Amino acid sequence: MSHRSFEDVIVGEAIDCGTVSVTRSEIIAFAERHDPLGIHTDPEAAADSPFDGVIASGIHTLALTQPPVVEHFYGDSDLVAAGRIESLRFPAPVRPGDALSVELSVLEKRAASGADDRGVVRTRRTASVGEEPVLEMRNDTVWRR
Repeated sequence: MSHRSFEDVIVGEAIDCGTVSVTRSEIIAFAERHDPLGIHTDPEAAADSPFDGVIASGIHTLALTQPPVVEHFYGDSDLVAAGRIESLRFPAPVRPGDALSVELSVLEKRAASGADDRGVVRTRRTASVGEEPVLEMRNDTVWRR
């Protein structure tokens, strides 16, 4: 990926960020540290849950999508920082062995209020397993202009 400036960002662009997979041991290890609920850490308890087995936490699902988004969009750019998350949904669970297809769409870009040298880029991040969405997020990031 070549350097991406605020001016290079194209509203309407959809970026295929590839896929990322997750294993049962990765789900459990992440959850033990960051979201220690039984549906994420205990295969026996998870088997008795409505999910019928271990699932990744929402926090883990979001974290899984970050490396491919950085690699394909934010990595070599004039990004300054995250601004805000407007919405975040997990329509379906992520299970061991799932491969998440990650896409980022540019919804809007504008000058930042009160900062001539900053701009705001609003994106929609999605992840799906096959045809089933597992993550939908809209957020704003702050960029140098």
